[in-house]
Amino acid sequence: MPRQIMNTFSPQSKPYNRPSTPISDTKPKLEAPSKPKRSRADTPSKKWTSEELLALFNHVLKNGQRDWDRAVEGRTANQCCQTWTKTLLPYIKQSIESKGA
Repeated sequence: MPRQIMNTFSPQSKPYNRPSTPISDTKPKLEAPSKPKRSRADTPSKKWTSEELLALFNHVLKNGQRDWDRAVEGRTANQCCQTWTKTLLPYIKQSIESKGA
């Protein structure tokens, strides 16, 4: 004969006498102090001077498109590379094309 399942559990009974606490109270609060995020518009951008552009041009003539970190004093490698590829090189190409041959 199969065993009968006895339901002795009632939703109100607990095996201990302790008041229940919400789960959110048991988790530690781990919040790092947040810094205000700065957007690109907030950071002042330093304009390239004609001397810096000329130094960048001369660097590329001498070294090619490498060693950007040593191209212009006070500028990062990324700034030098981006200025060359997005500003100076297109300007030089446009000047040559407009000159005509």
